[in-house]
Amino acid sequence: MTETMNSATPTTVNPTAVGARAGEHPDVSRSLMARYHRLMGPVAWRQVIGGIGIGVLSGIFSGLALLFLLPASVALATGRNSWGLGFGGWLIVLAVLAVAAAVGDYFSQRIGMTGALGFQHDVHYAIGDQVARVPLSWFTADSAGVMSRAVSREMMSLSESAAHFLNSLSTTVAGCVVIWLGSWVWDWRLGLLLTCSAPLLAVFLRVSRRLIDRGKAVSEPAERELAARIVEFARCQGALRSCHAGTDYRQLADAFDVVARTSRRGLWWETAGNLVNGVLVQIIIVAMITLSAALAVSGALEPLQAVVTIGICLRFTTMLDAIGTTTAGIEERRQMMNHLDAVMDVPPLPEPDAAAGESEPGAVELDDVHFAYRAGTPVLRGVNMHVPAHSMCAIVGPSGSGKTTIARLVARFWDVDAGTVRVGGTDVRDMPVSQLMGQISMVFQDVYLFDDTLEANIRIGNLGADAARVRWAADLAGVTEIVDRLPDGWDTRVGEGGQALSGGERQRVSIARALLKQAPIVLLDEATSALDAENEAHIVSAMQELRRNSTLIVIAHKLETIAAADQVVVLGADGRVAQHGTHADLVDAPGPYQDFWNYRSRAAGWRLV
Repeated sequence: MTETMNSATPTTVNPTAVGARAGEHPDVSRSLMARYHRLMGPVAWRQVIGGIGIGVLSGIFSGLALLFLLPASVALATGRNSWGLGFGGWLIVLAVLAVAAAVGDYFSQRIGMTGALGFQHDVHYAIGDQVARVPLSWFTADSAGVMSRAVSREMMSLSESAAHFLNSLSTTVAGCVVIWLGSWVWDWRLGLLLTCSAPLLAVFLRVSRRLIDRGKAVSEPAERELAARIVEFARCQGALRSCHAGTDYRQLADAFDVVARTSRRGLWWETAGNLVNGVLVQIIIVAMITLSAALAVSGALEPLQAVVTIGICLRFTTMLDAIGTTTAGIEERRQMMNHLDAVMDVPPLPEPDAAAGESEPGAVELDDVHFAYRAGTPVLRGVNMHVPAHSMCAIVGPSGSGKTTIARLVARFWDVDAGTVRVGGTDVRDMPVSQLMGQISMVFQDVYLFDDTLEANIRIGNLGADAARVRWAADLAGVTEIVDRLPDGWDTRVGEGGQALSGGERQRVSIARALLKQAPIVLLDEATSALDAENEAHIVSAMQELRRNSTLIVIAHKLETIAAADQVVVLGADGRVAQHGTHADLVDAPGPYQDFWNYRSRAAGWRLV
């Protein structure tokens, strides 16, 4: 459950969101209000509902003011009381209703806007909390573009809907209902006409909604693809320029072309939906004016009353038109809400509530593990390995044999298809994620640093560490040397992804994180594969320190690193364990490890001349 703040008041994101993620509330997909509710804390939700409630009162006052024009016109024309009041009395009533409606509209808009701002706040926490729970298999190359669009432009549009459209719709509908009820009191024929128009309104609005949804369904996929291509274009400029495609990225140009075509098609559907609303309004206008004119000709209405009745009819139809326009705007936002639902409906990895006991702290075991990223394409087949606490295991094998996959399964980035992964003697599926992450530090080849200072990027490994401990980890990993070279020292910002640092320097920061965390188990994936001699020396030194207190699982190709391991697991190209044992045993035994070692030894002597 996520703690949030709204209007300086602590709130909690709606707990129904958790159940909805797992598909426990299928009605959420049909009810827009329920979909808003799942993303909002109780304070913001009460404000939105309060704004709608006050909007209803404002609409009632406006409807009564419009309706009371009829007896006021009679009192003005005849000089006698109508419905118990003279013309002067009706002027006072109309003035009071006008002030009440204006005040109600002001507070409705104000409270609704506050609730919409709370929605913006709460939805970031709700989505962020969900993203932190979903399996990594859910993320694709397009996720960054889709997510950035969903929590920026689309979230602002949804906030606009909560602040304005919902209030406007509630106010207008309330006013229409009052006029409809009052029309029966004034003249049953007028009431009957408005009553007959109600089902027509429902049908036309439903048709309009379907057409607008159809238009959005046509254009939305292309817009999502365009967002992903824009993010890709911005992130991959180095690779694109090296291929002379920095300014002529065909995929991005194609995405723009597709968006242009689909947007035109979608616009036709949406225009048709808006036309349906317009046709309904015109039908009702003509019918009401015709009826009023007929009543005036027959003498049932005085001329002044007929003029007032026609004026009310025209105002009523503009209210119907406003309902149609507002409904169309809300329907456009419904498609945007679908993108947030696509995130919130992803079932998170199941985990227990209570921490699990550990029968073998610091140990890692894979028991007959099978795994595939895609059905029918297995990566690991029946893998068995046991790494005792405070030992070092090197995993070697050809590309695609599943080395990195083993590290990811230990960290439970994915769940195995069959078999068991144990950490500390306990199945990782029986551990809360927080407990498992507390046991593991990870140092991968592709290091990601946050756009913050060097110190902050190290301290993330242990937010409670004091400055002396941070400096110790930095010294051991060789980060202090980087700090001394930079003009802002520890306060140097590393840029998004650590782009201000070299690959080797980013790797040192990642190692410093692992040192600072002091986790019982450290996973190192190709940590030294592409480093120069200086950076490699720092990393190797840090690994020796880690080895003193932690279990190390190292995926490496460096001969020195492999030879220093207590055991070596050799994976075959088929994802099975081909050999297993110590370096001394394996290097003398014919097999893939001996071939690997001899090949790497010969390559180590190569020189560029």
